[in-house]
Amino acid sequence: MEAYRLNSRIVEDDKEFLVRTENDAERGIIRTSIYINGEFVDSNIVPHEGEFSEEQVLELVKNAHGEKKAELEFLLKNFREVLNNGSPDMMCQLGKAMYYKKMYAEAARLFGSAIKLKEDMHEAYFYLGQTELAAGNVEAAIRAAGEAVKIRPAFADYRNNLGEALLDNDNWRDAMEQFDEAIRKNVYYGDAYFNKALAHLANALKQEDPDIASEFQNKTGELLEKAALIDPYFKTSDFDEAVEAVWDGDISYAVLCLRQKRQDKREKSRMQKALHFQRYLLNTDWLSQGDIEGRISTLEREISKNPGYVDLYYELGVCRLYHARLSWKNAMDNFQRALEINPELRKAKAAAELSHEEFLKLTDVVYDITEKIK
Repeated sequence: MEAYRLNSRIVEDDKEFLVRTENDAERGIIRTSIYINGEFVDSNIVPHEGEFSEEQVLELVKNAHGEKKAELEFLLKNFREVLNNGSPDMMCQLGKAMYYKKMYAEAARLFGSAIKLKEDMHEAYFYLGQTELAAGNVEAAIRAAGEAVKIRPAFADYRNNLGEALLDNDNWRDAMEQFDEAIRKNVYYGDAYFNKALAHLANALKQEDPDIASEFQNKTGELLEKAALIDPYFKTSDFDEAVEAVWDGDISYAVLCLRQKRQDKREKSRMQKALHFQRYLLNTDWLSQGDIEGRISTLEREISKNPGYVDLYYELGVCRLYHARLSWKNAMDNFQRALEINPELRKAKAAAELSHEEFLKLTDVVYDITEKIK
């Protein structure tokens, strides 16, 4: 089967964004990649099952390419508008979407702008810290993560985030304090136990505190065991290899394995959230009912071609929830308009009151499903 490749370039300020889509007939996939100024940033893979003609494969490549290009154009367009006219909440929401898309420079600008407008916006500091750390700007990450902790010291995620930044800056002692605080806030925090094990290994390598280092094997083994019990993701062959290296005294190899494990976990989480990036935009004014309906139609087409692709079903469910919420809100607006014309229309008044009560419940349910359930 012939290999197809489509390229589209988008120039924004001093950056060139390249969208490239190609099919891999041997693996049965279509890959769409994003490059910024020639540097690979991210890719999305869509499998296609069964036998396809050349024309069908080309159509799949065109659809995947068009969708990714439209998605990038959508993000860049809203990036410009929100920087100029957006509220701090809008900046933070779009910043999260761009962070998960690995558009770190744009995400950092949005979080920074949100903070300028709302100095106590701890969520923006938290995500700015994660963004700077992902971009390799460790000191900036420490500053941002530290501000988030100052504003909300009881948030375990904020403590863990600051600890990770400190650990990447070779400050294992302060990092360990943050991981201890995270565990005090949440005793079932697998990542914090895992990171504290890395902090023990960092000290064992440097021998800055011989008393703590003398017990590094027992301490590290215990912490890693807790992490794996809480989060089964950690319990894999490479994790077992790292634990074995700890007991063999091969600290450097154990650190290498565990850091890679942590990075793999971060990347898996990022990719899952990047697939559903519109979740961060659905509850804003940027997506109309038509936008959501268009996305639903696209997902339905993809599912018809890839009935075993589970992530598509999940994203379709999320889109349908927000579509239902938006439709309900439109119905409330209709009842309110009826009352403006005829304030004495009892059935409109009753419908407006009841629909408002149920709308609040629906909003809570949508939030719980899309944000609390991970």
